[in-house]
Amino acid sequence: MKRKILFIALYILTLPMLVFAQPQVTINPSKGEPAAVIAIEGKGFQPAEEIDIVITLDEGEKVGLGTEKVDVIKADASGAFSVKSGIPINAKPGKHKIEIIGNKGSQTEAIIEVTPKEKKK
Repeated sequence: MKRKILFIALYILTLPMLVFAQPQVTINPSKGEPAAVIAIEGKGFQPAEEIDIVITLDEGEKVGLGTEKVDVIKADASGAFSVKSGIPINAKPGKHKIEIIGNKGSQTEAIIEVTPKEKKK
């Protein structure tokens, strides 16, 4: 009986962690000028979930990211992914929202800061 109560208590304590686990994304570097290469890494997505990564530029223009050398971004068996992309060349300086959306319902957001292009001397 004590084992059953202990099992139920552990189940109740861990259930919120399973149900409310939020996907997380890291962008490295978190700022850069247009055309700079960035790494986008995510975890906490569903296994084998297909991922769309979209940056919103000025005036609401949406541009897909993370497709350098791959056709489809897909989370691995543990729900993680890693891709490289470039900051769009038409991105204006400032902070831009990046939406990361999975086809099985996972989603999160990140912010990237676009810096002005350095003038060549």
